[in-house]
Amino acid sequence: MNGVPIVGRTSLEIPGFAPPAQLSVVADAHIVQFYEHDAALVEGVGTFLTPAFDSGEAAIVIATKPHCDGIEACLQARGIDVEGARSDGHYLTLDAAEALSVILVDGWPDARRFAEVVGGALIRAEAGGRRSRTRAFGEMVALLWAEGEREAALRLEELWEATRAKHSFSLLCGYPVAAFGERSESEYFNKVTAAHDIVVPAESYTSLSDPQDRLRVIAELQQKALALETEAAQRRAAEVELRRTIEQLAHIDRRKDEFLALLGHELRNPLAPVTSALELIRLHEDEPTRVARLRETIERQIGHMTRLIDDLLDVSRITRGKVQLRDERVSLSSVVANAIEIAHPLIEERGHRFELDLPDAPVTLIADPTRLAQVIANLLNNAAKYTDVGGHIRLAARTAGPELVLSVRDDGAGLTPELREHVFEMFVQGSERHTRQRGGLGIGLTLVKSLVDLHGGSVEALSDGAGLGSEFVVRLPIVADEATKSAPARSANGDGVLGPRRKVLVVDDNVDAAESLAELLREYGHDARTAHDGDTAIVEAERMRPDVVLLDIGLPLVDGYEVARRLRAHEGLNSTILVALTGFGEDRHRRLAREAGFDHHVTKPVDVSQLEDLLRLPL
Repeated sequence: MNGVPIVGRTSLEIPGFAPPAQLSVVADAHIVQFYEHDAALVEGVGTFLTPAFDSGEAAIVIATKPHCDGIEACLQARGIDVEGARSDGHYLTLDAAEALSVILVDGWPDARRFAEVVGGALIRAEAGGRRSRTRAFGEMVALLWAEGEREAALRLEELWEATRAKHSFSLLCGYPVAAFGERSESEYFNKVTAAHDIVVPAESYTSLSDPQDRLRVIAELQQKALALETEAAQRRAAEVELRRTIEQLAHIDRRKDEFLALLGHELRNPLAPVTSALELIRLHEDEPTRVARLRETIERQIGHMTRLIDDLLDVSRITRGKVQLRDERVSLSSVVANAIEIAHPLIEERGHRFELDLPDAPVTLIADPTRLAQVIANLLNNAAKYTDVGGHIRLAARTAGPELVLSVRDDGAGLTPELREHVFEMFVQGSERHTRQRGGLGIGLTLVKSLVDLHGGSVEALSDGAGLGSEFVVRLPIVADEATKSAPARSANGDGVLGPRRKVLVVDDNVDAAESLAELLREYGHDARTAHDGDTAIVEAERMRPDVVLLDIGLPLVDGYEVARRLRAHEGLNSTILVALTGFGEDRHRRLAREAGFDHHVTKPVDVSQLEDLLRLPL
C-alpha cells in the first residue's frame, strides 16, 4: 500500500486529525474511507472497530500484515485486550493477499470461494461474539485497485454487499485517494462511492474542525470540479474538431492523389495529337491544306496545355494573396468579346448554339480586363464542357442599380444540390461522364470565384437538378472612379505590328525551343541567333551585341541569373534588354530576376503578341 509506514505507531501523527464520528456509531452500514496516509486509515479502522469490543460484537480485519499490525497497535493504545479477544474467538484477522489468492479464479472473484472465505470468517466471528453482530474491515478491494483490476474490485464490492443479506455486519473498506489521481478514474470513483452507504473523505478534509474551514474547502473543490468539467468539455470539443480536421485532411489527401493522377492524364493527352500531327506534317509537308489543318491541331492542344498550367498558377497565386488586379476603365463589350474569343474554339467544336444578350447602352467598369475576361471565358468553357453536343449556351448581362448582373446559362448536365454546395471548391468536378469526355482539372470555377471576389463581387451557381442545366450568375459593382476616367481602355484584341528590326539572342538549353523561336523571329524580319548554355551565350552576346536577349533561367552549369549578372557587368551591353523567358513564374523567381539585372520576366510559352511588345521596347 502507498502511504506512510505505520508499524510500531500507537497514535496518529497528523495535527488536528480526529476520525469522523460516523465510523463509531454506524450499524449494518457499508462504509468507504478514502485516505492520504496509512496512519489515517489505521486510526479510522481503530475508531470503527472499538465499539465492537465495548459491546461484545465480533470484529474481523482482512488487511495486509503492516496494516493488521498497525490496527492492533491502535486498538491496544485504546486499552483493548486484542490478544484476549482473539483467544475468545470474536477478533479474527486474515491476510488480504492470501485471501485474494483463494477467492480469485483467473483474476476474477468467484462467488462460491468468496462465501467460503469471507462467509466462513463471519460465521466463526459470530460464534465467538456475545452478540450476532459483526464489524469487518476489508482491504482486498484496495489491493485489486492497486493492481489496476478496477472491474474485479467493483465485483468484490458486489459480493460483500450480497453477503450482508445473509449476515448482520457493518463493513468498512479503505482506498488510498491517490489511486484516483487520474482524470480517467472519475467514472470508477463514482462507481465506488455509489456502492457504499457512507463515504468518508480523506483526512485533509476530515481533520478540519472549524465548520467555516470545511465550507471553504467544499467551495474550492466545487470550483475545481467545475473547472475540470469545463476543461473536459473543451477537450471533448477539441477532440471532435480534431477528428473533423483529420477527416478533412484525409479527404484532401485523397483529392490530391486523384488530382495528381488527373493532372498527369490532362498534360499527357495533348501530347498524343501533337506528336501525331508533327509526324503527319513530316510525311505530307508538300500538302499545304493538310499541313495547315495539322498546325491548327497543334496550336489548339498547346493552347489547352497552356490554359491548364496558367489556371494552376493563377489559383496558387490567388490563394496565397499574390495577385494584384490591374484595374482600369474598360467597356463590358470589349471584355465579353475577348472572353468569347477564348471560349469560341470549344463552343464551336461541340456544335453548341450560342446566344449573346448585352445591354443596348454601353456599360463601363473599373476592373482588370484580362482577369474579367478570364472569368467569363471560364464560365463559357465550363458550360460548353458540361453540355452535350448541340446544346444551347446563353451569355446575358444587365444592370441592376449599382451592379452589373452577368449570367451564363446552359441546358447541360446541371448540378445536384450537393454539387451546387461545393462547385467552387478546388478540384471539384461535375458528372464523371462529362469529365471523362472533356477533361479538365476542376479549378476553373475556383478561379472564377477567387477573381470575382477580388473585384468585390459575388458569384452563385443555380440549377434545378441533374440533367436540367445550370446557370452561373456574377454580380459586379459598377463604380464611377474619377481618378481613372481618363485612363485609356486596354485593347482586347491584341492587334499590333512589329516595330523596328532587332538583333535578338535566344538562349535556351532546349535546342528545339531555341531554334524554333529564333526561326519565328527571323520570319518577322529580325536578326536572331541562338546559344544553348551560359558560357556560349556570354561569348555570343559579346560578339553580336544584341538589342534583346531572351534568356532561359534553368541553364546547365551557369544558370540564367548568373548569365544576366555577367552581361550587365559587360560595358558594351548596358543598353541590351534582358528578358527572362522561363517556366519559373513564382513571385520569388521574378524577384531573383530583377536582382540579377533582368528588365522583364515572361513565363513560357510566350505568345506572339507578347513577343511583339517585347521587341517594340525602346532601347
